[in-house]
Amino acid sequence: MKNLIVTIYSIIIILLYPTPSNAYYPYSPYSYCGGDPINSTDPTGCVIEGVSKHDAALAVEDFRAMFPGDEFKDFRNLIVQSGKKQTGKSFAPISTEALSAAFSGITLNEDQQALVDIVVNTINSNDVHKVEYVAPGKDMSLTSQNVYVPLLNSMNITAEMAAEFPEGYFHFVMALCGEASTTTTKTGTLTLISNQSDGFVTNRAATLGHEVMGHGRTLRLGYTDSQSQHVVPIQVENLILRNMGIPFYRDGTDHAPGKTFIPNYMSIPIIR
Repeated sequence: MKNLIVTIYSIIIILLYPTPSNAYYPYSPYSYCGGDPINSTDPTGCVIEGVSKHDAALAVEDFRAMFPGDEFKDFRNLIVQSGKKQTGKSFAPISTEALSAAFSGITLNEDQQALVDIVVNTINSNDVHKVEYVAPGKDMSLTSQNVYVPLLNSMNITAEMAAEFPEGYFHFVMALCGEASTTTTKTGTLTLISNQSDGFVTNRAATLGHEVMGHGRTLRLGYTDSQSQHVVPIQVENLILRNMGIPFYRDGTDHAPGKTFIPNYMSIPIIR
């Protein structure tokens, strides 16, 4: 039984905090697109990006939901998809001028300012944080499978095993990680999130923020140790919940893989 627990713990560690695939990636004028300028482009240089346009639209919906107050009315309108019709796969960048105008005459408290900073800096970063929402009974897209399947195969989870479940490979990721999972890619991170109506520890928007900013952005900023990857995502999620006016917070004891109590779980995250 002890060996089984150690094996499961190791699998979760690998899925949530794998060694960055670009740790030794060669310097190249095409590093921005993972060495594939034909199939991968980065016209804005700053993206939270959906695997599909529909994923991008859902991510915009969730990021806007993190800012429900009237003081954020103009700011919410800055969180949009790219493109002239705002229907692109990536988030449009937020300029300093637009941000200043959105909060003209408005004073934010410390929590509010911290969350705005983290969200804007994530949207405007040079990393590509891809997001895919997987509907119940569906498997992840081929784009996501290209990232996750090699990891699962290395754990002897095969296509034949995946075929036994309606969710395929996604079933194994969620069985190990719960409602969402984030891993590194050559150009940033990839987050899978279960697109369900309930079942989240808190809610979908807070879960997305936990993954994209708590895990994804911190991984790209170099906070790769297990302690940072346990503490910061919980602090980010609690910051979002406070801003949403939801009186429920997490203290780390339900957060895999550590499931240890975080004394400063209500502190503002160290990232910006």
